[in-house]
Amino acid sequence: MRIQRRVLLTVWCLLVAALGTQPVLGQEQPQKPPAETQADEDLHLTRALINTERQALVTKAMDLTPGEMQRFWPLYREYRSETKKVGDRIVALINTYADNYQNLTDKTADKLLTEFVGIEQERARLKAQYLPKFKQVLPPRKVARFYQIENKLDIAILAEMAQAIPLAR
Repeated sequence: MRIQRRVLLTVWCLLVAALGTQPVLGQEQPQKPPAETQADEDLHLTRALINTERQALVTKAMDLTPGEMQRFWPLYREYRSETKKVGDRIVALINTYADNYQNLTDKTADKLLTEFVGIEQERARLKAQYLPKFKQVLPPRKVARFYQIENKLDIAILAEMAQAIPLAR
């Protein structure tokens, strides 16, 4: 149980941070029970660090001109904000899986599978929705590079999760 909780927290931190669920600056956060405060602080710091690193990797790999930067970064932040909703769904899915792992029923497994496929569809929908927007602010080769970078970062996170989350029994 202790290992499962540690795995869940690690995966949750990595996934949430990588998928852009960092709260908006100045947004008031609801008060949490004292027992969750340290974990929440750790999660917030982890998210902030990973999001900063993610943006630095995108910055370095994109090689944008000053004019492109002015147009790209507001759209990038909007896109990452939208990915927050997908990240929230993934976190909920992982939490549900962890809560039911020991006694996973066919009914629960079916619900988790349906939600997983829905999440994947939403992820693809977001990429498709933002493609024309990115093409308006960057040349197609740089948009292709951006999508490659995003995919590589997401795949790295998904690989970490795949290693940490045990297979259903």
